[in-house]
Amino acid sequence: MGNKKRTNVDKRDIVKWTERWDDFFVEALVRQQSMGNRIDKVFTTKAYDNIVKELREKIGKPFEKDHLKNRMKTLKHNFNECYDLFKDTNGFTWSSETKMWTAKPEVWKALIKVKPGAKKWMTTPIANYDKLLLLFAKERDFARGSKVDAHQHGTSRNGSLPYDINQVMSQNEITLTLEDLNDMNDGTNQLPPPIEANSQADSQPPSQSATSLKGKKRKAPRDVCEGNVYQRKTDVFEREFESIREAIKDVAQAIREGNVIAERGRPRVYSEQEVFTELVKIGVDVQLRYKAYTFLIANAGRVRAFFGCPAEERKDFLLQLMYSPP
Repeated sequence: MGNKKRTNVDKRDIVKWTERWDDFFVEALVRQQSMGNRIDKVFTTKAYDNIVKELREKIGKPFEKDHLKNRMKTLKHNFNECYDLFKDTNGFTWSSETKMWTAKPEVWKALIKVKPGAKKWMTTPIANYDKLLLLFAKERDFARGSKVDAHQHGTSRNGSLPYDINQVMSQNEITLTLEDLNDMNDGTNQLPPPIEANSQADSQPPSQSATSLKGKKRKAPRDVCEGNVYQRKTDVFEREFESIREAIKDVAQAIREGNVIAERGRPRVYSEQEVFTELVKIGVDVQLRYKAYTFLIANAGRVRAFFGCPAEERKDFLLQLMYSPP
């Protein structure tokens, strides 16, 4: 029993995230996204493998893919909460130095009156908010049905992000996205305990054991919302892959057509063997054949002129070319 308890302590030690770890993690996520390892808002297996390797090397802890997914849920939860509160609210600024939201007391008071949950952000920092915008803002806008582009939120000269919109948004719920749906299992696997941090999302203990989860009935495939239309995830993926396949076919066809055009514009190059074979074919005498062969291959222009003549006239043309005075 003693060994088992020690193992549990070790596992908890592994998942206690620090601000420094978050810095490394968020930077790695942005880097993988810029490298194209995020498709349809979902980070690919390659992206997670790269990040796991990078964090293990930088931090020296045995991270696993599920650790990263759990931590990203927490980061996304905190970001969504701040984004919904401050995105369209006048007078608030996020500072990259303090990692805090700041505003005049009367502005805070007005917001807290309609959004009591905003009070905690008077004293709670959120690090890397500028990078989280790059990762999750468009996804959040899509989930809320907003067409606001995340890049409209510029950065001020002192590294702060100004938010000066006309009203406080009334919507503040957390909406599941495609990535959240993909992260869910069908009740057949138990993820490691959520990674601990200074938020409730990371500090909740595991709710069920692997044995109890296995007994659950398998759920039907989830639906995905695109605009106002709900479609099965498999249909969405199949449509995306079909578009990729068609694009690849178009590129391949364009390359083939380009090769044909390039080939037409390129002068034909005849090999020495072709020259000699043609001399035999048109009946050049053996005594003259080697001299004619040497004469032709010494100059590529002569070879082209020779083959440019009609086949029945090539022998006469060759003799004239060889024996005409320069």
